[in-house]
Amino acid sequence: MKWFIVFHLFGAIFWVGGLLIVSSILGVATRESGAAQDALMRLTHRLFNSVCNAGAVITIIFGVLIIASEPQVMARGWLHVKLASVALLIALHVWMLLRGRRVGSGPGAATRREFLIVHSLVSVALLAILAMVIIKPF
Repeated sequence: MKWFIVFHLFGAIFWVGGLLIVSSILGVATRESGAAQDALMRLTHRLFNSVCNAGAVITIIFGVLIIASEPQVMARGWLHVKLASVALLIALHVWMLLRGRRVGSGPGAATRREFLIVHSLVSVALLAILAMVIIKPF
């Protein structure tokens, strides 16, 4: 069980850290053009595929294993708030993947403001998860 938690946290650090880094780089990429924007887009693509996707998979797999090893935790209200926050992270992950492809694509292109908002939402989701897991208010 403790090893499940170790790997769950390891994945979460990579996943959330990757989302924060990628959202910041995409925000910068919206203000660039040409070779600079292309280089930033290649970087975000590599980071997203290697860090964000891998971190998400590791986090989710080990989170499921933790719950499966202690199913009674599903009765706790704090876990439901945590899972809702994880669902938000998954939605932001998918949104960033899809919207990141629209950087520099002309009409309907992604904007810096969008990525700043996503960056903030990822941070808020992380804070909610940490508060629920550490404080367990209900």
